[in-house]
Amino acid sequence: MTTQLPDELLSSVNESIKCREHQHQQTACLLTSDLFSPPNLVLHGTEATGKSLTIKALLSAIQTPSAIIRSKECITTRHLLERTITGVQEALGDIAPSVDGRCESISAFVVQLQRLLEDQKKFILVFDNIDRQREAAPTLLPALARLGEL
Repeated sequence: MTTQLPDELLSSVNESIKCREHQHQQTACLLTSDLFSPPNLVLHGTEATGKSLTIKALLSAIQTPSAIIRSKECITTRHLLERTITGVQEALGDIAPSVDGRCESISAFVVQLQRLLEDQKKFILVFDNIDRQREAAPTLLPALARLGEL
């Protein structure tokens, strides 16, 4: 399997996180902007095995704008959605259009996210520990799974 991530960047990720070269290469192939990538990517596995660390290292190595949302720190669904909008705005920096950060519902969240990302070719949004979100609405995970259709 080949990757569009330059060898020196991939080797720096491999140097910082040992014994995961195969996983780094596979994940890099899915995340690079030059290749087709799936609209959703779920990394699941045993706790404390380096999934979040690997994603953070790869995202810092590639040039695609991204935001990592620490879901387990959010108490309610509204808190998670508002933190996501803020994270996307921070990741885009000065080029982010102005949007109201309040999200009363998932549909309001989708509208604001569409406004923020309308000029973006690709944006990577990571929900870290989404399965540990405290008071998640029953429609949250299915709605997040459909974000790739925007």
